[in-house]
Amino acid sequence: MAIRIPTRSSPRGRREARSTVRLPDLTGLERATLGSLIVIAVHAANTAADAAAFGAGVLALAGLAGLGWLFLVSGRAGRIVIAGGAGLGALVMCLAVDGPHAAMNGIGRTGATGAASGVAGIVLLVVAFRLAFAGRRRRFQLLAIPAVLVMAQWVAVPAFNVGVITNAPRAAVRPASSLGYADARDVSFRASDGVPLAAWFIPGSSGAAVIVMHGSHGTRESELPYVRLLAEAGYGVLAVDARGHGESGGRTNALGWLGDRDVAGAVAFLRRQAGVDPARIAGLGLSMGGEELLRAAANGVPLAAVVADGAGASTAGDASTQPSGVTAPVADSVSWLTYRGVELVSGAGAPAPLRDIVRRVSSPVMLIASNAPDERRIDQRFRRVIGPSASMWYVPDAGHTQAFEVHRAAYRARVLGFLGRALGMAGGR
Repeated sequence: MAIRIPTRSSPRGRREARSTVRLPDLTGLERATLGSLIVIAVHAANTAADAAAFGAGVLALAGLAGLGWLFLVSGRAGRIVIAGGAGLGALVMCLAVDGPHAAMNGIGRTGATGAASGVAGIVLLVVAFRLAFAGRRRRFQLLAIPAVLVMAQWVAVPAFNVGVITNAPRAAVRPASSLGYADARDVSFRASDGVPLAAWFIPGSSGAAVIVMHGSHGTRESELPYVRLLAEAGYGVLAVDARGHGESGGRTNALGWLGDRDVAGAVAFLRRQAGVDPARIAGLGLSMGGEELLRAAANGVPLAAVVADGAGASTAGDASTQPSGVTAPVADSVSWLTYRGVELVSGAGAPAPLRDIVRRVSSPVMLIASNAPDERRIDQRFRRVIGPSASMWYVPDAGHTQAFEVHRAAYRARVLGFLGRALGMAGGR
């Protein structure tokens, strides 16, 4: 196989005849670059085939072939830009999309080529660095160290964060019939924006019902202890798989930015059930689920009470409640890049910070804060903004959402007492 490339112009301004270069004549860096671009092209073709976007796949293959040709005919600066840009793009895609998805859901065909594409991206970055720094003076070569650190901090870390936030395990959830409650059943309904949601519904005996919302990367099965706590106290329970989690549809966003729409759909479902008093529907949420319930209540979803266990920072505005310090600008900038990446991948814009909207919550709120970093600080602010209708239980010897596991009797007494008072249940103190 031969590749024809133009030579440089002669000193007399005439273009010399084209020369023929055979693959054995290519340098090691050229072979590494072309091989890496082929690996990335294979992954692009796989991804396009899975999405039935064949036109996009053809364009991607043509573009990568063009990059390979440009690399061979370009000078040093052009080669650095081509190898560095393609490598950075492939690595970001691996960290933000393919890698986390494969880690959480298993390595299929696209996952395997995605991992290979990420490795190819690293190879291309090594090529770019080699071209940029090899043969340079020692002082110039030392600039490679901060360059690598900058890429790791402001490219690799945000990309990985985006991947974790926009992917979740999609394993099957056990059927409601296995829970041991005679009337428990698997149900489905739609969020207020039409996304299909899956849930368990266990009818109660009191007319009051509680929506249970799980945390990031969980499912309704993750919160089975809380489902049993409420069901055994006589409440109707609707345990929901958040959008993009479990057996529900929609795109994954582990920050719960659109979760208020899921809560609105859950309330509408419960209001249609016989034996449920529409005025006595509350919510209990863990971590992301707590934030979703608070956002729903602030946005007018009719909840009679909210228990938010482990609510924290799901937007840049809420994260800024963290204490300032020398590393604060770095952390804030990484967070900003992460949130912008989540917007791009998930297709959902960041909502208003909870700290700015929870003042609109009029129903009683119980906040449960653990010793997780900044959780107490954030929840204290929520409590102050909500006002007298909010209370907070700080559990210093429990990790994030571990208060029930560490203090089961106290949790039962406090949460059931709070819900009992808010929903008019006998025994609420």
